[in-house]
Amino acid sequence: MKLISIPFNMPVLRLVAMRWMDEINNRLDVQHHGMIIVPNQRTAKALIETFLQVTQGKPVLLPRIVSMGAIDESALVLRGDSNLTLPPAVDPIKRLSILTLLIRQMDTTLDHQEQAGEAWKLATSLAELMDEAEWADCSLQESLPKAVDGEYAQHWQHILKFLSIITDIWPQWLADNNVMNPVARKVALIREQAQFWRTAGNDEPVWAVGFIDARPAVVDLLSAIIHLPNGKLIISGIQDNLPEAIWNDLDLTHPYAEMAKMLIRLGIKRKDFQLWNDPHLKTVNMERVHVFQQMLLPAELLDHWLNDRNKVCLPHCFFSEPIDQQQEAVSIALMIRDGLENPEKRIALVTPDRNLAMRVALELGRWGVIADDSAGEPLYKTPGAILLSLLLRACIERFTPVALLSLLKHPLICCGYAQSECRKLTRLLEVNVLRQFAASGLSTIRYAIQQKWNDLGGMQGIKGEGNIADFLENTQDILNLIFVLEDLSVPLTQGAKKRSLDQWVITLVECIEALTSNSEHAGEEALWSAEEGNALAEHLRNLIAEAQLLSEITLQEFESILNASYTGIIVHTRRVLRGRKDQVLHPRVYIWGLIEARLQAVDMVILGGLAEGVWPPVIDSGPWLSRPMRNKMGIPLPDAEVGRAAYDFMLTCCSVPEIVLSVPLRRDNAPVVPSRWVTRLKAWLKGRQSIIPYHPALEWARMLDHPSGASQPVTPPQPKPPLSWRPTTMSITDVEYWLKDPYEIYAKRILKLRKIVGLEEDRSASIFGNVVHEGLKQAYEERQWDLKKVEMCLLQALQARQDIVPSLQKWWRARLLRIAKWVFETEQQRRTQGAYGKTYCEIKGQYDFYQETGQSFTLRGIADRIDLNRDGSVNIFDYKTGNAPSITQVEGGHAPQLPLEAAMAYRGAFGRELSQKPITQLYYWKLKGGIDNDQQVGIPRRLASDCIDNAVFELMDRYWQSLIRLIELYRHEQQPYLSRPRPYLFDHSTGGGVPRFGDYAHLARVLEWGSTSEGE
Repeated sequence: MKLISIPFNMPVLRLVAMRWMDEINNRLDVQHHGMIIVPNQRTAKALIETFLQVTQGKPVLLPRIVSMGAIDESALVLRGDSNLTLPPAVDPIKRLSILTLLIRQMDTTLDHQEQAGEAWKLATSLAELMDEAEWADCSLQESLPKAVDGEYAQHWQHILKFLSIITDIWPQWLADNNVMNPVARKVALIREQAQFWRTAGNDEPVWAVGFIDARPAVVDLLSAIIHLPNGKLIISGIQDNLPEAIWNDLDLTHPYAEMAKMLIRLGIKRKDFQLWNDPHLKTVNMERVHVFQQMLLPAELLDHWLNDRNKVCLPHCFFSEPIDQQQEAVSIALMIRDGLENPEKRIALVTPDRNLAMRVALELGRWGVIADDSAGEPLYKTPGAILLSLLLRACIERFTPVALLSLLKHPLICCGYAQSECRKLTRLLEVNVLRQFAASGLSTIRYAIQQKWNDLGGMQGIKGEGNIADFLENTQDILNLIFVLEDLSVPLTQGAKKRSLDQWVITLVECIEALTSNSEHAGEEALWSAEEGNALAEHLRNLIAEAQLLSEITLQEFESILNASYTGIIVHTRRVLRGRKDQVLHPRVYIWGLIEARLQAVDMVILGGLAEGVWPPVIDSGPWLSRPMRNKMGIPLPDAEVGRAAYDFMLTCCSVPEIVLSVPLRRDNAPVVPSRWVTRLKAWLKGRQSIIPYHPALEWARMLDHPSGASQPVTPPQPKPPLSWRPTTMSITDVEYWLKDPYEIYAKRILKLRKIVGLEEDRSASIFGNVVHEGLKQAYEERQWDLKKVEMCLLQALQARQDIVPSLQKWWRARLLRIAKWVFETEQQRRTQGAYGKTYCEIKGQYDFYQETGQSFTLRGIADRIDLNRDGSVNIFDYKTGNAPSITQVEGGHAPQLPLEAAMAYRGAFGRELSQKPITQLYYWKLKGGIDNDQQVGIPRRLASDCIDNAVFELMDRYWQSLIRLIELYRHEQQPYLSRPRPYLFDHSTGGGVPRFGDYAHLARVLEWGSTSEGE
């Protein structure tokens, strides 16, 4: 009884454990010996747990349980005269380092810094090709040239020349250094064990459980086990009713394809297997097994679907078709939560979609359920690896605001401070500096911090309250934070521009350990602890020890190679427990990948993400070999991966009491093609007028976060704050908002809300405007008026800014020179007319309306420029480097700035010398610095009337009286601050005016209550 078959509807591992215990109880001579070989580590762990369940915790000496994937000398049972003379395996990192070096030497197109990581990825793919060939017993040196013959395109000849790295150079390097490829050594070990058992024999029980593996070395070992006196090959779920001719020629994508190939190579027929059965362990009705076996029949036997078309019933099977991935995650979490109502029920989500697994784990947190996600996570997604990448990116980008804050906000960074204090300083730096000052580079950011300190009044401002006072009180600590970061990052940003890879790693580790240290703990305690920290430390240690050959590497190349080196490394971590102190994993909830789920036994399984490209996976032949070339060389096609996934699908569906098949309709915002197995199952059931019911969890998910009752329309906001809260001072700029959108004044001046400017948001328009204003102010204050002076003043204002990138400075320099020329020529015409007198630039003024309204209300403003001419008349100018209001808008009452400035000047708000002077003209100067687009616009229009000063007086008086009425209106407590009460006042064009959607429109919920035309 060496060949054993266990039906699909029975728990394989439990039955194996029970039979093993029965056998050793009957044979006292083997109680302390024996071995069980399983396909992978997860199955080994599950088998150990199953033994504990079978023995009910009774102390017992278990057999050696060996995983084929982790086999090495310690797992073998060689003894006696057998001597292992195999060379050691080359370190994987060293192999990739040398292959990367060879690739860069052979392909000079990979010299670009950002492509250094691509060379590492190519090295990884070459290593994978060698591993595939070694598992398949294929000699690349012999078979590859034969596979690329004259019928292939010329570029394949170039690829063949490139692949000489692994056919000629690499084998010679292995021989010279007396080492082997890791897979080659593993294959040799497996064959050595098989040969030992053939020659020396073994009386102890040796069982191979759960294999569907046709690789030659594995087949050789299984063959040796079968021929042992107490050897057994135990597999699950053979289908007996497939004709022998079909069985021997199954398509690679069929669930039994790999098993059939394995049995053929072993020379075993299906009839040779003996069935192990235990009616007490059956968990699934055989009708379900029959359905799934019939549903997955090969194409040649699909006519059998027409036989026995009686209606079928599949109890405890459900479908689920959520709209998208998020609804799928919520519905699966609800299924799990519902299943946990049964105190004995164990539930597992099985999916190859790691994104779905993460979403489900997060959704389960609603109910405090922490799922055991054993599939692991990529090393590059662990906190330590992310931190290393953030530091390198910040150094390469010279600490732009986004890169700097991404680094400082990482939970492990502290820069010598307590972590809570570091977070506080980072927030103050962000809100008060980085979101208001376009600063890049730590030296520039230090300047911006100091400038902000000065602008806010320094020590005087500390006496205030709120965020500004906090910033001023902690300014020195913020500066120290930047200084510490700058000092510790010097080894990465300065010094040697090129180093070897191991030197870069050492420098990076020293820097990051210093940045994560404080008086309470050392950085290495935070970085290298737990499973993910240990795995990252081991990876970096291997890079230091084995990657010295990659020399003359720049920082950019190092970043690229380091990120590429994480590829394919999976760490089994307790990610779901991060940040959850005093919480433990739920003992009855699991999240498994396909490998982890094989041969596992639970009460309910949800198969998630059943979509083409996910389950089964996308077929990829790899970058080096085409499908015909693989056939010629004897390397398996990637289609076999689909067949193995199909076997896992069928094994799970047929062995678990309750299953749910979840197929999202959309994935990544694109329609989903359902998995071929789901499509087949639906078609098979439809032919029998049968269905699988839908799980009610989708309806639960729809109700979960939806309020009860019908939706209620939102009304426009009508805030009526007390009079004591309402502003009694306002700038001229805010008057326009007060007129068009009072709600913005309410949010800005009463609620004290401020828009948080986006990091690295394009602020070039406002910066350019400030440069022009400051430059013209300096020019008009100069005693000597000439073109050179105007140019010099504008360029000095440009150079004084430290928040302008060099590329913009060069462009703006040319624009400023054109503006200087236009200003000089325009001003020269005015001065030659003899009317020019005195100029006031950037003059501040304010006016109190107590006399007009009987209540104190102050209007403030800064006039860009006011000219007092020799004849006593006044001209007022406003500089616009962006869009300026049109004459029609000003005369129509939509742009109050210039008319109100004129009214204030007439009433002495800007000084007595300007009081009661006739104002003859208002000007907009449009200063863009382009070609022929600088111009002067006079307001109002010069019509037939010669009394232009009367026209200006009429215009400014009209605005003045409107402002008085507005002030009086809002001194009544019943007057609300409405949102956009006069939509017709909004300028819907691209030029000037209050923007159609301002900074506070989302708070007023304009899109919800506004009309269709307004909301578009």
